Formats: sequence, C-alpha cells, structure tokens
Amino acid sequence: MAVRPMIFRYALILIVGVVAFLLLSLSWPRLRASLRYLPVDTAMSKYWENREANTGQLDALIERAREAIALHDHYRYWEGLSELQILSGQDMGKPYWQRRQVLEQSILSATEVVRRAPAQPRTWLRIARTRAFLGYTQDELIPAWKMSVLTGRVEPTLMLTRLELGFRYFNGLDDEAVLLLRDQAVLTWAVHRQQVLERLQSGSLDFDLMREVLSGQNQDIVADMEAHLGISPVAGPGGNGEGGNGEGGNGEGGNGAGGNGAGGNGAAG
Repeated sequence: MAVRPMIFRYALILIVGVVAFLLLSLSWPRLRASLRYLPVDTAMSKYWENREANTGQLDALIERAREAIALHDHYRYWEGLSELQILSGQDMGKPYWQRRQVLEQSILSATEVVRRAPAQPRTWLRIARTRAFLGYTQDELIPAWKMSVLTGRVEPTLMLTRLELGFRYFNGLDDEAVLLLRDQAVLTWAVHRQQVLERLQSGSLDFDLMREVLSGQNQDIVADMEAHLGISPVAGPGGNGEGGNGEGGNGEGGNGAGGNGAGGNGAAG
C-alpha cells in the first residue's frame, strides 16, 4: 500500500520539474535579451539625467539593442534603438550622409515601436520631428504629429515642441489637426505660460498665427497674451467700419452686434 503514494509523489515531482523546465525554456530568450539590453538602459538613463551622450559608445550600444531585438522582439528594445540612432545622427563628427542615413534608420525603428505599441506620443513626435529635419513633405510628417497629440494629449514635456511644430506646418493642417493644435495651444498656455511668452517674444511662435488658432472661444487667452506682451488688441470686423454707423445705424449694425457690442467696443473692439 505504501508503494502507491510514493509513485504519486515521484509523479508529482516529475510534473513540477517538467513544467519548471518548460517555463524556463520559454522565458530564457527574454532573460537573455534583457541582460543584453541592460547597458542600453543604463546609458539612456544617464543621458536623460545630464543630456550628455558618450558618442564613442553609441555604435556598440546600437549593436547591443539589435542583438536584444533578435533575441526577443519587444517594442521597448526598438524604442531604445531609435533613441540611440537619433543621438548617433546628431554626432557632428560624422559626415552628413552618414548622419542622414542613421536618422532614416531611427525613423524605421520608431515605426516598429508604434506598430507594436501605438500609444507612444513621444515616439510619434520623434518620427514627426525627424522627418521635418530631413525635409520630408508635410503630408508625411503631419499624420505622426497628430498621432502624438491623440495618444497623449496632456504630456507636459512634449507640448511646447508639438506647438512649435504645428505652427511651422500650419498651412498643411486639415480641420481636425487645427482643432488639435488649438487644444494644444490652450493646454500649453495653462502649463507653460512663461515659456510660451518667451517663444512669442522671440518669434519662434508667431503671435498673429496664435491669435488665429485661438480665435473663437479663447479670446480671454488672447487678451491675456496681449497684456503680457504689451500688444494692442486688434479691432473686430464690426468696429466703426462696416457695422459702425453705416448700414445698420444704431440698430443691428450700429451700437449693437457691430458697434459697441461683440464687434465694436465689446469683446473684439
């Protein structure tokens, strides 16, 4: 009778051993990839702390990231590869053609990231900015800009850059993109007011375009910007001109909607 419990015990040990072996076999490539990628993680963490890249290590780190991807195809390894390629593309010690080549590769790596994990606003913005730097057409970079906003509307570290890029390519934005830009302008003003003012003063953000983007329901923000910048408000279309004392007299066009109201001495006057 004692033989049967022993058989069951050994069978259970065998089953547990087989399961453990299978789990280890399945996780081994991930573990190897993680260990291979560890120096990349360390190097990128240091870079984000002090914004200084050791250009002499970049090629070796890029190779490590590729080896990690070969072991385990994970979007995080593609992200690290794309960031390393951006840093390599900024190395002024390399000839232009080589820097352009590695920046093109960075776009491809970033595309692999969003193909596997679309909700990556920083990666989408990297694609848009790199394409802009390389002279891509606006039709090739605006979709990536839009995806950056759509996947991370409130990203304080990205909003100023997205605002500047959106202004730069404003003429190529469709109606949806203009609404996204307006939303980013409002949010960026709320989060980074001083930085927005500095960019408006320096001209990196065009105030007339800002006024156009915020037209409609955001006149209070425009007025606040004008007050900080010392800019005189622009008279509305119904001031003392067409709607003043002309066709409407003191009725509809006079001192009402066109005169001292919304168009005259009121909100826009």
